[in-house]
Amino acid sequence: MSDNLSPELLALNFCKNPLCADFGSLNTANYSLSTGSQNPQIACIHCHSISPIIWPTELSNEVTEQLEHNNRGLTACTGEDCMNVGLNVQLHPNRYYAFGFSGDKQRYRCKSCQKTVVDRFSVENPNLKTHVTILALLLTGFSLKEIAAKLKIQAKTLNDHIKTMAIICRQKSSVFDHHWQNKGQLFLLGSDWSFLQPKSHNGVLWVCTGDLDSHYIAQQSLNLSEQKITTNHRFIGRDFVASINTAATAPKTKALKDITESLSVAHQERTHRNNPLHNQTQINYPAKSSLVSPIYCTSAHYLQLNQALENKEQVVLSMSFEPMLADAAMLSFNALRQKQSFDLLYQIEDENWLEGKTGSKPQLFKFDGSVEPWSLSEQWHLRGKADQRAICQLVESNLTQKQAHQLPKLSPITQYMARFHAMFKSSVNEPRRKRRPEGLLPLLDIYRAWNNLCHQENPGETPAVNAGISEKPLSLDQLLQ
Repeated sequence: MSDNLSPELLALNFCKNPLCADFGSLNTANYSLSTGSQNPQIACIHCHSISPIIWPTELSNEVTEQLEHNNRGLTACTGEDCMNVGLNVQLHPNRYYAFGFSGDKQRYRCKSCQKTVVDRFSVENPNLKTHVTILALLLTGFSLKEIAAKLKIQAKTLNDHIKTMAIICRQKSSVFDHHWQNKGQLFLLGSDWSFLQPKSHNGVLWVCTGDLDSHYIAQQSLNLSEQKITTNHRFIGRDFVASINTAATAPKTKALKDITESLSVAHQERTHRNNPLHNQTQINYPAKSSLVSPIYCTSAHYLQLNQALENKEQVVLSMSFEPMLADAAMLSFNALRQKQSFDLLYQIEDENWLEGKTGSKPQLFKFDGSVEPWSLSEQWHLRGKADQRAICQLVESNLTQKQAHQLPKLSPITQYMARFHAMFKSSVNEPRRKRRPEGLLPLLDIYRAWNNLCHQENPGETPAVNAGISEKPLSLDQLLQ
């Protein structure tokens, strides 16, 4: 035990092993703190699980930076210490009052700090036709170079247009996100992650969380920062050296049990279970940005969701088998867990598993080195082998084992990420962009808004329509006007 383990530090670094008797304990006597090395660690005395320390100030800085990106360009107060910072004028009109015009654009003044802000969305988009054309070409697979040549404009001009389009899309998304957060009391969420540029080996991770009922993408984050690298523990240094330089062992067979066991072994081989970059032998470090440690990025991602859903009666979060996601979710949703309003589970299933069709009674299974309790159910067919689903309930508050096996699949989140890689393949895989991944940020903002508000999975059905927050799909003109 260490006297340096303050309540603020312990609130982020409690034991996250669901089988441990001290799971979630905030008693300092149950932990041992090691601060002698460059990477301070905390250990649970009961189950001996060891994790790198997450520092409250640095996590708060990461949350602030992610929020600043989401709010950049919106009509909202920008005062750093103001209670209204980032609160959109359209959604919080009682916090502002009209304060004349700047040219033909409406101007507002914050009632708290008296800072003025100009509403650039109070007039029609003067470049609407150009923006619609650019988006249409992007969605049909044209590269940025081809679009610039087709429209006979300079590459910088095209880049400026895309940044403006991203701001417009963030504005639209902020309004619909607000309505999505207030749509009910039960939320079935799903999370997955991927490398933003799988062929670039630049260490940039992309985390997405969406509504499994409507397929509305509620939050997406990257472990990318505009700040310069400092001596704190939030950033990955340019001299990063992987602890393991061998690829993960392939599963013995294609059976779900063997796949799950292979993933578990790969996680155990990491120096820290919540670091997916453990075997990156070389990182093409971004030239202008800094890499954030994955656990800080993911924790900030979930903390924003927790802030939006903290008063809900029940939140269920399913995720792919990745300890980084689970540790961050337990940390961020701890208050909901304590109120018995939060269920957390890993979920793996065969591709042909059918939603809405009942499987067999779940059977418990374990494998060598497994810590988490897993259960397996099957859907039988007249011909061919059965399809299987494996569930690991990390936090059980309201769902029974049978109900957990009847949850929707994670495939909408996985397909959302795969579709981005397919649609923007030329930009994602562009050689010069491997060290300039920040150039994809505007495309991600545009893509998320288009997916939620315009993309029709079935005729007339977008994620926003399915969530009950939009009457009909938006056209490209409506999205960008």
